[in-house]
Amino acid sequence: MAGVQVGAGLLIALAAGAAAGGWWLLAGAVLAGALAWLRPKPEVPPRAEPLVAGARMAVRLAGVPLFASAFGAYLVPEQPRIAAVAAVLVVVIADALGLELPRYARGWLLGILLAGAAGIVALCLAISPERGVGGNPAFTGMFAAGAVLFPLLRKRNPGALAVALAVCAAALYQLGPVRLGLSKVPFRDLLAAVDGQALYPLLAGIVVIAVFPAALQALSEARAELPRRQGAVACGLAAAVGAALLEPEQALLLAAALALAEALIVSLLTLSAKGRDVRAVLAAALAITLLAWVPPVYLLLAVVVLAVAVTARTRARSAPRPPRAG
Repeated sequence: MAGVQVGAGLLIALAAGAAAGGWWLLAGAVLAGALAWLRPKPEVPPRAEPLVAGARMAVRLAGVPLFASAFGAYLVPEQPRIAAVAAVLVVVIADALGLELPRYARGWLLGILLAGAAGIVALCLAISPERGVGGNPAFTGMFAAGAVLFPLLRKRNPGALAVALAVCAAALYQLGPVRLGLSKVPFRDLLAAVDGQALYPLLAGIVVIAVFPAALQALSEARAELPRRQGAVACGLAAAVGAALLEPEQALLLAAALALAEALIVSLLTLSAKGRDVRAVLAAALAITLLAWVPPVYLLLAVVVLAVAVTARTRARSAPRPPRAG
């Protein structure tokens, strides 16, 4: 369900990327897709397995407060953090009950999101925009834009990248980089710009369709690195804290720092195992470049989150397993 997670993440990342890069947002999306393609499959020595597993768990878990914060920003703007925490609790309960979307349902959800994206693009291109004032950031903005988009595009999925590029281009055309970058809920503002306020209820439905399956998948994947009961409690609590403390853009920047750090770790481990590997060298260089554009406070916070995740993964690995019955 990578496509669903891309759709849920763009609810926030569209504006954050435009604020960072303006029209260079499109080049940033290409950079994020390039890093996803260059990122090697990890060849992990046993001593480094907890590090890679912990980093992977942290990246997946960071998506839960990000998607939940999008739900709060769009549907309950008066109390977005309370709504985000409530969304996390719903997802935790669903995961604890073992709820999973069947394959055909995932296909329907993805189809609805693709139809919504196509509709947004068509509306943006059909109506002439009102040109605003303000310049475009320097070309270096593509690195900052690539950083914030990478958590959504970290999986090799050319289709998701193509849809993201189309939506970003249409939104930039309609609102312009300045107005889009200042938006807290860019898709609502896009509908307002094309006189589509009557479609707000449809947008609300698409937000729900995107956010909850994406958050549920992220939580179940993160919890899979730990024993089910303890993992569900620990991951749910961590996600709820993140949703309560972080604004949507802050949750996105933390997710970006974690995803880029995980890509860097995998690339460096591949280099240590294989020696000279061109793709691993390029992936490490690009990950470092994008990390340099993440604000230092989120890099520091990512280090703390990674340390906690690696410690939890190490303890889970070393904990004795209960004997099987019979």
